[in-house]
Amino acid sequence: MNKTQTIKEYCRSLKLSNIADKIDDIVLGAENQCPSYIDYTTTLLHTEVVYRQGKDAERRRKAAHLPLIFDLDNYDFSFNNGLDKTQLNQLRELKWLEQNFNVLLMGPSGTGKTYIAAGLCFDAVKNGYRAYFRTMDDIINILKLKDITRTAAAEYKRSKAIMPLSSFNIRCNLPNLFI
Repeated sequence: MNKTQTIKEYCRSLKLSNIADKIDDIVLGAENQCPSYIDYTTTLLHTEVVYRQGKDAERRRKAAHLPLIFDLDNYDFSFNNGLDKTQLNQLRELKWLEQNFNVLLMGPSGTGKTYIAAGLCFDAVKNGYRAYFRTMDDIINILKLKDITRTAAAEYKRSKAIMPLSSFNIRCNLPNLFI
């Protein structure tokens, strides 16, 4: 076994999978550039950190269950729904999350509430937060079916860790539900 294979084995045993996959390219670059030991080590570790951050961000995005369209960079401000560009940009700064405030989006159908909520959720995930996107219909269905189906029970258990639904006295047969 040559030294590169030994390094790959060590990396895999230490769970440094990206370094193990890219060690040949990194060594080739180091041979051409002749970096110092510190620079070479920094390059190795930087490669792994960037890879892990990307994987973590992708994992958080998948766990959020975002709809297909959620990018607030493409938001149409020509549509008047009561939220101007300044207000949306303030929400996108996520200060309300840091200060533990809630955001309630209200309005008639088709005004972009779900799109804005999904976009804010995506911005939060992009900034390192864990998020869990569900529409009110999804939440109501989970609450109705949690004692009937295993899928809904698992979804309820997962969502309860993020949204403390037990702190509300929710009865699903009420005509109006305000949370």
